[in-house]
Amino acid sequence: MSSYSRFPNLVRIALWATVVVLALPGPLHAQNSGLAGLLPDLILREITLPAPTTTGLSHEVHFSPLGQDANSENAAVDIVDSFNGLLIGQLASLPLGSSAGGFTYAFDPALGTFVRASRSFGPSFAERATTIGKGRLSAGFNFQHSRYDRFEGVNLRDRSIKFYLRHQECCSGGGPPVPPFFGVTEQPNGTRLDPFFEGDVIEAALSLRVSTDTFALFANYGVTERWDVALAVPIVRVDLEASVLATIVRLATSSNPMIHTFERGNPDATQRTVDRSGTATGLGDVVLRTKYRLLGSTRGALALAVDARLPTGDEDNLLGGSAQTKVFLVGSGGTDRFGQHVNLGYTFGGGDDGAGTIGRSVGSLPDEFNYAAGVEYVATPRLTLLGDLVGRTLRDTGRLRIEGKRFEFQPQDATRPISFATFDEFAPRSGNLNLLLGTAGAKFNPAGDLLISASVLFPLTDAGLKSRWTTVIGVDYAF
Repeated sequence: MSSYSRFPNLVRIALWATVVVLALPGPLHAQNSGLAGLLPDLILREITLPAPTTTGLSHEVHFSPLGQDANSENAAVDIVDSFNGLLIGQLASLPLGSSAGGFTYAFDPALGTFVRASRSFGPSFAERATTIGKGRLSAGFNFQHSRYDRFEGVNLRDRSIKFYLRHQECCSGGGPPVPPFFGVTEQPNGTRLDPFFEGDVIEAALSLRVSTDTFALFANYGVTERWDVALAVPIVRVDLEASVLATIVRLATSSNPMIHTFERGNPDATQRTVDRSGTATGLGDVVLRTKYRLLGSTRGALALAVDARLPTGDEDNLLGGSAQTKVFLVGSGGTDRFGQHVNLGYTFGGGDDGAGTIGRSVGSLPDEFNYAAGVEYVATPRLTLLGDLVGRTLRDTGRLRIEGKRFEFQPQDATRPISFATFDEFAPRSGNLNLLLGTAGAKFNPAGDLLISASVLFPLTDAGLKSRWTTVIGVDYAF
């Protein structure tokens, strides 16, 4: 059977795999805000107290910054939005496996045919300088799965991440001295010390499960001996499951617990759990690549490559949606058994300015400094073992650090002095986000021009969003 007669079989496999990915069941879909707004809505809008049954002062949305107008002064808004922005920014820019084919060829004039130009099948997440060969085509697909369990070194699932919802600055003294007004009027006076009940907070302890599955179709074609063009088309699935345990911390109202409670008339109802989950599946950001080999010899090669990431994904559902252009140099060298490669480049971010409703948009992805280095070992003519370091420095994206924060409050008994409590909470910080991954894997040639690959990615730092393992399997066929 010829190589071209096998091509339809490969296409059918890829199409069936795409159907399977799209048909995978998932939890309840998020509301109209999309996955990008799921966390801000859950934490900043849905933690409310009971609505009053009589006219008068209502505490229903006093801890819900997105549930009332005066939200800009609530520090929780910036903290939650920074957390959400860093989370969705990394999900929206997940790296794909290399679209370069595992087989490379060169025309041998003595034999009058193409012969293998390298015994190695190449890296999985980096790039090598050798090209596929004029008129040669490789196509295939890979599947990668990530399940994230930590963020900035903190466990995502055990409620270690806590946000503190400050009481709205809603009122001032001077109102009727009878319940439900407690001597206040609904007119802000610029302080959370008067009236006293503005000193309470709600602790929102988050448990978050995040996973992604990416099925990518790819093709690589040799325009000339030195020039390759490639295409990667990802189908992405993102699952989010968030649960928040909300606890009323009665810093100021301990002597009058009926003021803030989750159950009308029950002073012991200080806790409530709110949940939301969502799944999105669809086209991710298509990547176009061109690579030109500048220099080449039996000992090594140097190439220049450009990746253009097109904003074809749905940014509101974390499937992509932001343009990027990556320019990088690729150097390769080694012997018949051992190969080395180094990539060094810069990615120019793109997209909108991120303005608008909180948590609704990925916004402009930051510029990145990119680098990779690794080795390949040809264990047998049919098996290549590989290992890489892949690094990304996301410029000026900001970080979050846990620090103790002081909350002042005035007890109901005004004769007592102003007090304060300290809680650990994320605080936004300026700076770069440095991500470093290690990869290990193998590529196996069972027969002919068919190649099967398997590898794992694992984080080497605690920075940003972290998956303990990302597993990748793929199939590649050369024509």
